[in-house]
Amino acid sequence: MQIKHQRCAHAQGSARVCSRASRVPAVVVRATASTATDKAQPDWTGDKLMSKVVNWMINTKPIFAVMKFGAKNAMKSTTLKAGIDWDGHVQKMQQTAELQQLCQEFSQQPHPGLQYPSYYTVPFHSYDDGNLNWQAAYEVEPASYAMALRTFKTETLTGEQAMLKLRKGINDEIQAYHAKHGVPAPSSILDIGCSTGISSRWYQAAWPDADITGLDLSPYFLAVAELEERRRVAAEPSSKRIKFVRGLAEATGYDDASWDMVVFSFIAHECPQAALAAFVKEARRIVKRGGVVCFVDNNPRSKTIQNLPPVLFTLMKSTEPWSDEYYSFDLEEALRQGGFDRVVTTEADHRHRTVFGIAV
Repeated sequence: MQIKHQRCAHAQGSARVCSRASRVPAVVVRATASTATDKAQPDWTGDKLMSKVVNWMINTKPIFAVMKFGAKNAMKSTTLKAGIDWDGHVQKMQQTAELQQLCQEFSQQPHPGLQYPSYYTVPFHSYDDGNLNWQAAYEVEPASYAMALRTFKTETLTGEQAMLKLRKGINDEIQAYHAKHGVPAPSSILDIGCSTGISSRWYQAAWPDADITGLDLSPYFLAVAELEERRRVAAEPSSKRIKFVRGLAEATGYDDASWDMVVFSFIAHECPQAALAAFVKEARRIVKRGGVVCFVDNNPRSKTIQNLPPVLFTLMKSTEPWSDEYYSFDLEEALRQGGFDRVVTTEADHRHRTVFGIAV
């Protein structure tokens, strides 16, 4: 099927998506048992022999070219089986004239001294220039469907059902953390690394009265995010608008103590440890006292991730140059040392975690 913009339950997270959960009987969101192991990280990361072999393959250009091609094809194959037209979606986006102007507008936003960090300009996600290109921006939506479908590949779910289960699972964990620790629902949310706005729209679905801003560094991604937001608001004029801003995760430019909740959505695994430490420091600066920080990402202790077949973890690692640093980074300890209390990790599903802390 052609990926379409819909008012309810598409990958970009309509404000009405969560209300549809009761109409998707096959989906059970909350896990009933732990899917984590005692082993801190997968054997295919770090300085282990298996990791070194994979890294050698990645650093050998002819082999890496094949791996990169294989990784993209594996994702496209997943969506094709679910009836999602990956290439058709990209072609439709290529013909959307408004995106060029929006990209230019985001590129011209005033950011004194803004430079792309070195970790951001290396090849990843099978793109030679990372997120700084149109192809990456066009493919975010079908790739997000693929991630959701692969997460729940043992279940018979449509792309929309898989996305609903993935995103609602994350929101449920965030809401449960607030309730457990007596923290009021956030009235302001900063979604750092918002990409094309998928996560931002799902947070808007869970907290429709909150002021939500999506922050990202790629003007290409933000152009797509803004276009989708204009479409969403046109379809749902009574809903609150999400604002999208270009900026650095480690230097957002916001005032001290200006946000109730700051969320890092699936960007930690794409960054080296120095950047992760800077993210924690910046989050503590801009989160209000008593406010919440949340990192949503791959779970290093996941049984599923740790037991991936060699072909899959090799393809996965080939598109994520900072995997070794992410999977060996003690995020909980960084949050404790960075000024956050009640630091815990919960499982959003068998592959992904939510790591929380409250600013003190």
